Amino acid sequence: MARGTNQKFKFSYLMQIMQEKTDDEHAITMPQIMEELEKYEVTAERKSIYADFQDMTDKFGIEIIKEQIGRETYYHVGSRKFELAEVKLLIDAIQSSKFITQSKSRELIGKIKSFVSEHQAKQLQRQVYINDRVKTMNESVYYNVDDIHTAINENKKIKFKYYKWDINKKLVPRHNGDWFVVSPWALTWDDENYYMVAFDDLDQQIKHYRVDKMMRLSVEVEKRAGKDAFKNFDMAEYSKSTFGMYQGKKTRVKLEF
Repeated sequence: MARGTNQKFKFSYLMQIMQEKTDDEHAITMPQIMEELEKYEVTAERKSIYADFQDMTDKFGIEIIKEQIGRETYYHVGSRKFELAEVKLLIDAIQSSKFITQSKSRELIGKIKSFVSEHQAKQLQRQVYINDRVKTMNESVYYNVDDIHTAINENKKIKFKYYKWDINKKLVPRHNGDWFVVSPWALTWDDENYYMVAFDDLDQQIKHYRVDKMMRLSVEVEKRAGKDAFKNFDMAEYSKSTFGMYQGKKTRVKLEF
């Protein structure tokens, strides 16, 4: 049998074909597999494909199941890193998240759909929609989270511009656009928003900032401050009493009706 021009990529193409074209409800025959390989200008004998199937199972954990139906023998992927129900769960989480923008939601969902076969991806189509919920407009939020983690791990301060929503639903800078320089100590998730908890040198107190309202963030050379303030810090208690509320001194009040 003449060899195809992309023969060295046979194993990669074969693995891609099996993951994209097959699942528990959809299987393909050996002639169909060879036909799919030819689309990539790859030729293969049955014996070599059987060996590749064994390597997929042994080395990559991709189980290839053989099934006899009548006179035909069919093959399909039996297990995946993510089951269809798990992918649906991930998509639901992305769609319901306020801090992920609409464009990023579509991009992430497109990538997640590659975890399942093309047939299963069609089932997800009815789930793939972006509803009318309020979603952030700040695309940099994903990189902010990464930079904040870097600053925490490297014990560095960060600098950023902080914004707020105006009456026209546009983000406008706080404090006349001045730079905020703080020491990040934790990232937490509350009410579908990411918050950074940090120590403010100027006010000498712990403050929190919504990550989707932070822009032009950079990691500074200066070491963090606030180690003593966070020595006995209880994130669970702080979250319960602070997020969604204005900062300030806690005071017991008496109301008369």
